[in-house]
Amino acid sequence: MHHLPEGAGGNGMDSESYKHILESISEALITIDQDRKILVWNSAAEIMLGYKKAEVQERSLDLIIPPAYRERHREGYETFLRNIADHSTYVSKIKDYQGLRKNGEIFPIQLRHSLYKISNKEFYITATIRDITFLKRYELMRERMEHIARHDLKNKLIIIGMAAKRLTKVLDRHQVPDSSDYMKIIKSEYEDALTLLESSRELMQLESGEYPRKDVTVDLVEMVLTKQTQMQPLALSREVTITFDNRIQKQSISLNADRALLERALENLIKNAIEAENTPGEVQLILLQNEAGLAVLEIHNGGKPIPEEIQKNLFQPYVTHGKKSGSGLGLYTVKLIIEKIHRWQLDFESNSEKGTVFRIVFGPLT
Repeated sequence: MHHLPEGAGGNGMDSESYKHILESISEALITIDQDRKILVWNSAAEIMLGYKKAEVQERSLDLIIPPAYRERHREGYETFLRNIADHSTYVSKIKDYQGLRKNGEIFPIQLRHSLYKISNKEFYITATIRDITFLKRYELMRERMEHIARHDLKNKLIIIGMAAKRLTKVLDRHQVPDSSDYMKIIKSEYEDALTLLESSRELMQLESGEYPRKDVTVDLVEMVLTKQTQMQPLALSREVTITFDNRIQKQSISLNADRALLERALENLIKNAIEAENTPGEVQLILLQNEAGLAVLEIHNGGKPIPEEIQKNLFQPYVTHGKKSGSGLGLYTVKLIIEKIHRWQLDFESNSEKGTVFRIVFGPLT
């Protein structure tokens, strides 16, 4: 008769307590022995796979593996057996597979397994399984919606843009009053809509952490100086000056970063500071080193402070302040770039005495 490894319910824990813990686990938990016979089958496994514990006890694991994958699984297991001496214990990575319910339904699962070994001839493998059917359906729905947005709707907008250009020529020829102003509005809205569509996929990747980060060595001092130069035309048009104060006194500071994303984040923060500054005014870019030895970039502007009711939700999506045409995604995206993708820190303070300061805390100085 097969038995569970000694210690299951041991260390002062009686078998009844062990069973309660086993049944309280929300994921399906299945343990097999060296012969691939099922020994442990909790309530979550019953619900997920449709078999009662008595139906699967000491039956083969093939019971819940789709026929198309059974041979591959046996071959993998036989390879594992031949190399069992090389394993003492392990916990696998989480991987996606297909499961088979009692009713014949094949469904997507995520599975992680671990080994408990007594000897080369006696060992137990435990799998924890999640049903990811709804997750896969959501991903499929998201892909379909993305396809509609990025292809079908984009094509419609392009046609609208082309028609607007032709209509502009006709109206200008006939000197229709105010036609030029209305056409500018159509053109602006059309271009903004296209920009939002183009950025939708990237935003979802940033939110999920799946963005394919392309790291290179970036000189932070050089990048800030470049952004200062690039943003000068906008600043001058609003009678704002941009100054750069390098208090670290190092001519080069190297960071490991995705250059395109970091540039995008800095541009957004500097642009916001320029647009929020009083006229005439000054935006200060200050590079310094904090007490922990980390590089810090501060972006200062005066102007009216951000209202307190906005401050607590400023980094949330669709929150905007002081911009009639703002999408409310700019600072949300910057937060994702700085914290979720690069694992740095972004915060701010805004009051009537100091104005508004956005602060990025980078990695250690090199």
